[in-house]
Amino acid sequence: MNAPNTPPSTPPITPTVTPTATTPSRQGTRTVSADLQSTVEIGRFVLVLRRRWKVVALVSAALVAAACVWTVLAPSSSTATTQVNVNVIATDPFAAQRTSSDLLDPATERQIVLSSEVIDRAAADLGKGTAPRSVRAGLDAQMVAGSTVMRISWTGAEPRRAQAVADAVATEYLAYRGEQAAARQQDALEPLVERRDALNAQLQQTDAGRSALLSELNLVLTQITKVSGLATSGGTVLVKAADTPPATGTKASTVLLAAGVLGLLLGAFAVILDDMVRRRVYDAADVVDGNGGPLLARLQARTMADLDQPVDADALQSVWHRLRIQIADDIPVILVIGATIGAPVAAVARALELAAAAVDDASPQVSRRVRALAVPAEEGYAVALSLAPRATVVVLVAEDGRTTVRRLATLADHLRAVGVEPAGTVVAHRFTEAAGNAPAPAPAAASPAAAPAAELQTGEAR
Repeated sequence: MNAPNTPPSTPPITPTVTPTATTPSRQGTRTVSADLQSTVEIGRFVLVLRRRWKVVALVSAALVAAACVWTVLAPSSSTATTQVNVNVIATDPFAAQRTSSDLLDPATERQIVLSSEVIDRAAADLGKGTAPRSVRAGLDAQMVAGSTVMRISWTGAEPRRAQAVADAVATEYLAYRGEQAAARQQDALEPLVERRDALNAQLQQTDAGRSALLSELNLVLTQITKVSGLATSGGTVLVKAADTPPATGTKASTVLLAAGVLGLLLGAFAVILDDMVRRRVYDAADVVDGNGGPLLARLQARTMADLDQPVDADALQSVWHRLRIQIADDIPVILVIGATIGAPVAAVARALELAAAAVDDASPQVSRRVRALAVPAEEGYAVALSLAPRATVVVLVAEDGRTTVRRLATLADHLRAVGVEPAGTVVAHRFTEAAGNAPAPAPAAASPAAAPAAELQTGEAR
């Protein structure tokens, strides 16, 4: 009898505890990344300002021109100043003397100048056509620190008017203070005079205590002499406003300098803000962000003749070296597509042909001469998308500082939608030779792009 089938015994499974790796702190990494990002943003701003300095200069020049017009047309202001020395009005001439500047309260003296009494008198002196309100509007007064000198200033449109008002206010201010000094002197003399008269009457009526009465009388007379000797004038005029030229308003040089600096700041802000909203293509980072592939070359030329310069000639030959490894056809045709209107597509296409011929005109890898077909942005996306799948390689051309990253990305997305991956992007300036950018009407046999176009159109038949 067979033994019953029993399941083989299995050893117990011991759970394996895997030590958990300690996650390192990312604070240092985040700090470094933030620093790098800040550095990149600053570098971007510097690049934008360097590329578009003409816009900044134009804004600054416009503000300087506006400031020039303003300094000519805007009403100018003149400030006339009269300086007076203020006499102290002593409340107690027999107390311990202090310096005159300590006995004067600058705030009080300023309020006296601005008082209605002084202003009304000055307006009356200036004539019936002068209102106290207009006198008060441009009036100011300040004491020179640590002295008894008061500066009374008036600001107005006409220099002579400013001088007249400043002198009139200063005259009435001193006159008012003189009246106050005389009134205080009279107040101090009245009890002394009454005491003197009383002592004289006592001396005439009796001889008793005559010696004491005479002593007191002499003291009273001395006090009367001192009080009578106090200055009752409010002060003296040191410098009349009419004797010195009034100070004009803000100097024209200051206004122009401020306008220039403000223009630079506004121009820089406008350029940076515009780049943040509509980022333009300048360097490799912009090309990559626009999905235009790698930056093949950044040309310095601005005319067709400049393409023969060593810098651009070497850059174009380097482009061809990078493109030739992607070529497997016997009839290599490079499709050069402009990202925006104005990009020198035809010039770049012709330059690539010449660069390829200079590198390997008889290369065993290529049986026929390389041809480049230019498709300017003026022809629209339809032409480029219809030819791109039949081309050997596709190269995009972005205009330096004018093509936006968004526009480049849109073109690259359209190409990828038809199964074409751009080989890269050439960044070039807009050429001053307008004829070189636009394809000129010519017979098919004479057009350098006619043969590549025909080859692309009949590529499937081949």
